[in-house]
Amino acid sequence: MAAIDKIDLSKKILVLTLFLLGWLWLPVVSAKAQQRPILEKKVTISANNEPLESFLRRLSQSAGSVFSYSSSVIDVNKKVTGNFSDQPLREVLEVVFEGNVDIKQKGVYIILTPKPNNQKEVVISGYVVDETTGKAVRDVTVYDPITLKSSLTDEYGYFYLTVKNPALEEMQLVINRKDYTDTVLVDQKFSTFKKIKLKSQEIDLEELGQNIAEPFKDFWVWTKKSVGFTNLENMQDTIHRRFQVSLLPFIGTNRKLSGSVVNDYSINIFGGFSAGTDKLELGGLFNLDRGNVKSIQAAGLFNQVSGIVKGLQMAGLANAVKDSVDGVQLAGLTNFNTGNASGLQMAGLINLGTKSFKGMQAAGISNFSYLDVDGVQLAGVINVGRNVKGTQIGLFNYADSIRGAQIGLINFVWNGYHQVEIGADEMLPLNISLRSGTRSFYTMLSAGLRTDSSELPVWAFGYGIGSAPALGKKTFLNIELSSQQLNKGTVDALNLVNRFYIGLEYRMAKKIGIYAGPSLNLRVYDSSFTDHPALFTFSNPRIISESNYPSDNISTQLWIGGRAGLRFF
Repeated sequence: MAAIDKIDLSKKILVLTLFLLGWLWLPVVSAKAQQRPILEKKVTISANNEPLESFLRRLSQSAGSVFSYSSSVIDVNKKVTGNFSDQPLREVLEVVFEGNVDIKQKGVYIILTPKPNNQKEVVISGYVVDETTGKAVRDVTVYDPITLKSSLTDEYGYFYLTVKNPALEEMQLVINRKDYTDTVLVDQKFSTFKKIKLKSQEIDLEELGQNIAEPFKDFWVWTKKSVGFTNLENMQDTIHRRFQVSLLPFIGTNRKLSGSVVNDYSINIFGGFSAGTDKLELGGLFNLDRGNVKSIQAAGLFNQVSGIVKGLQMAGLANAVKDSVDGVQLAGLTNFNTGNASGLQMAGLINLGTKSFKGMQAAGISNFSYLDVDGVQLAGVINVGRNVKGTQIGLFNYADSIRGAQIGLINFVWNGYHQVEIGADEMLPLNISLRSGTRSFYTMLSAGLRTDSSELPVWAFGYGIGSAPALGKKTFLNIELSSQQLNKGTVDALNLVNRFYIGLEYRMAKKIGIYAGPSLNLRVYDSSFTDHPALFTFSNPRIISESNYPSDNISTQLWIGGRAGLRFF
């Protein structure tokens, strides 16, 4: 009986203890619940042409607050229409009052006063939320690029920014946050309350390269339960051997310790795995090195190195290097590096690097360097580099900036030379040309049209190159070589008009310029074809030379013409 009483007493003590702990914890929980300011309390409310006074009364009940304002300065008869779902009280008030009222909290009281009409200072506030989830984003930098006044969003995504002497006709805000795309907000209506949606950052190519490299780097852990891998985890130091031969990873003269051994000479019948190679490594199929490789590495399929490569690396399919490369990489398909590279890269398809490259890249399809390029990129299709110092040769060439030349069908420099030209010459009254590259060297894609009343339309397409050195602040010299195929209806026969043009360009305004100048024209055409379009219908330049080559059915004509028109930058 005594034992039963002891058990009951123990239960009572336990229950009492839990009750007291709960009682003591309750104020803490309650205090935390009260930490959210009333202005940040989420409310759901709607109104349809409802008087402001009535709407505020309902909103007060929903938010658990008391509004304090003077009906003599705030129009309580104003009609309110809107649907607000799970939005902060502050946001609801800003939308209802259209940003024209100062909102302050004091305890449970929300004080509403008209904003002063101050042209020299303006307060901008608002919320920053994730575009996808709609959740508040904290620690976002919001700043005015003119005055550099800035604010950080709080845990509710709210910011508050005072800007002096604002440009009232157009306000700009710059919004920056790690892992989100940088945003520039341009507000021509100049509203003082903003709700800004941030978009998650696109996949960074350098980070993408690192992520792609991870499976390469860890390829050698093809079985984490193996003794070889266990040895690798246990051993911090590396062993040096002059020579090794292996059939497959961990099956060779270095046995289960191969991942911890640096070899001078390494022969892998099918494939092998080592801590590094100092002089020569040959693999029938593949070579895997978790450390550095020096001198020569060659494999039938691929090489993967997690350290630095210095020397010659050759593979039938691919070379992948996690760190830097200094030397020559040759691959049947691709060379892939996530560190800086220098020397020569040649690949059947693509050379891809997530950092800088110095030297020469040559690929059947594409060369891509995420950072700077110092040297030459030569590709069958496209070359891409950020800041290029050297030459890009390909069908398409792209760079953020370039000190050198781009040679290709389409060249584009983000911070370079871009123009759309609309003008006329002695043959066609309407010509449109897209000019892109740098002022020292650019390419042109052109098209022209002439409608003759009784015949098929005469049109032309062409390509050219040029240079536009500056003669003054607004004046430029144009030196261009181009070629156009002139057609009537369809393209039926050779009818090329080759042009050497020297002219002047004057920039009238920030985005508009005019140009004019003479040209020397050489027409090369198929003399056996009898339905070429007439060269001139609205002008009459003199043909100064004509030649015929009957054996080749080719004829030529030479004349002096001219061009003039507008350019848009």
